[in-house]
Amino acid sequence: MVFAAIGVSLLLAGGCGGGNRLIENRSGAVEKIQLDPSAIPSGEEGGDYIIGYGDALDVVFLYNREYNRENIKVRPDGRISFPYIGDIDVAGRTVPWVDSLLTAKYSEIIRDPEITVIVREFQTQQVYVLGQVGDPGAYEYVRGLTLLQALSLGNGLKDSAKRNGVVVVRRIAWDHVIGIEIDVKEILDNNRYDMDIQIKPFDIVMVPKSKLATTEQFIESVSNILISPADVYLRGWSVANVKTQYDFYRKIGQTP
Repeated sequence: MVFAAIGVSLLLAGGCGGGNRLIENRSGAVEKIQLDPSAIPSGEEGGDYIIGYGDALDVVFLYNREYNRENIKVRPDGRISFPYIGDIDVAGRTVPWVDSLLTAKYSEIIRDPEITVIVREFQTQQVYVLGQVGDPGAYEYVRGLTLLQALSLGNGLKDSAKRNGVVVVRRIAWDHVIGIEIDVKEILDNNRYDMDIQIKPFDIVMVPKSKLATTEQFIESVSNILISPADVYLRGWSVANVKTQYDFYRKIGQTP
């Protein structure tokens, strides 16, 4: 069970700090700054599509057509298989990344391969609304979705929710994760709708308890997305690395 990888001795000191902040984690280095809603990183750097579970790919060889593959479904383990080179992990990767990897692999057996990767079928994009909401889980992403609308998809906040410490966790790159901490109470009480930020595909909206104190409580709050671990892993959130996600969340809660 993946939960066993998380040390039960970890504690979250005092929950989230509250307020409107941007927390960036680049290769483990955490920086916290005042939130400017007009300058929030929007997602995967470069804007390339992220391959996920159930997507279908075509791989076209310009000069070696006997190697062409069509309608390759990405498996629940995030991999696809190829003759001569075996399985490769593609879920959570961009199309150019997979193109470059295949070119490097086939260069060992083909001289100067010219390879193009095409996404033939796209699976539905999702967002995850977790923690102290009425119905935590994964929901279909629609363009223009805002934070308040995402919380509505989760049937609103529970009485136990920390309204001034809702965090949107977003992966910008493999070594770059951000946490966008929003005071939802301020949005509603003071009409600060400039802070009702746009949600992006595969964002995790985390609504903590008034005091999220232990590792076990954190695990419980994310357990809904772990029911379908392949989906989370394939979209770039490695279920096998929940500890990293918890450590990042714990750092968010430290006093600036």
